[in-house]
Amino acid sequence: MPIKVGIVGLGAMGVWHAATLRELRGFVLRSVCDITPAQRAVAEQDYGCRAFGELKPFLADPELDLVVVATPSHAHVEPTLAALRAGKHVVCEKPLAQTESDARRMFAAAEGAEKQLLTFQNRRWDSDFLTVARMVRSGRLGELQNIRLLRWFWSDLMQTFGVKSYRPGWRSEAAYGGGALLDFGAHYFDQLLQLLPAPVVDVYGDLRARRWTRDADDQFLAILRTANGVVAQVEFSQNAHPPLQVEWLLSGSQGGFRYDPDGSQYYTHNARGKARSTPVKNLPSDWRAFYQNVAAVLAGRNPPAVQPRETLRLMRLLDAIRRSAATGKVVAFDDVYAPSTSTSPAPSRQA
Repeated sequence: MPIKVGIVGLGAMGVWHAATLRELRGFVLRSVCDITPAQRAVAEQDYGCRAFGELKPFLADPELDLVVVATPSHAHVEPTLAALRAGKHVVCEKPLAQTESDARRMFAAAEGAEKQLLTFQNRRWDSDFLTVARMVRSGRLGELQNIRLLRWFWSDLMQTFGVKSYRPGWRSEAAYGGGALLDFGAHYFDQLLQLLPAPVVDVYGDLRARRWTRDADDQFLAILRTANGVVAQVEFSQNAHPPLQVEWLLSGSQGGFRYDPDGSQYYTHNARGKARSTPVKNLPSDWRAFYQNVAAVLAGRNPPAVQPRETLRLMRLLDAIRRSAATGKVVAFDDVYAPSTSTSPAPSRQA
């Protein structure tokens, strides 16, 4: 039997979920709940599904198996809790919540309802991360020492990435859960935490509102140190005049790696210090792998690719980065959700 899905919030990402679910085998888009008449019309006319303006009648449908929460970040908690209380499984857009405490409350509700709550960390299936994770798992780098992830670009995305019928600039407003750290950072730090081989011990964060927002952040910098000496830096800006798209640099005791969309490279030096580089084939992106895993989870075949403790670890880290940025100081990090073994997990492409 196909999984019958309803979407809460048919904004920019809600539309992506709707279009993707319609094309995937094993899923049926049954309904949409959105507060704007324009998006309800899109649901009915473009997707041929039922449309609701309120949660209660939407969730009352006994045929509904899975609810996708794709509302703005500030409005993830209540629809998720309501769906779980109604006996539905939930996929929630990242960030799952704005704080670790709210995320814990959501997972506790899922456990109490005996339902799955899955965080949509789709960028675990981006080409760059899949390629980087494969390199780390291969052991060719030796003992991991340094990681750097940098992305600079110039874009008004914070004010324009949305539907016209509902506040397209909400990502630039703190009241709506906006800000680059919660938006892009929720992806990049989720990726980074999959690579770190030991618990994080301290964090430094810097958040700035340079151009696109007044009360949130449109650029961030964070430096993490682990118990076994790895230093990891993530830097992101939407205000940078010189563009530099996603760039990963990793260095270990045996070699180094640089991701390039046009051709990645593995680097070593011989005993005389002469450099050698070897081309590395990049893996293709595959966001649909997330939903393939969802289907396997709901069928009882596989565990979730994004584990609850991984989402809680991410939220705890984002909290620490904001705390450091507020004080200007390095803060100690109690990495209670770190894996018990020093592995570097990453999702299988088959999920």
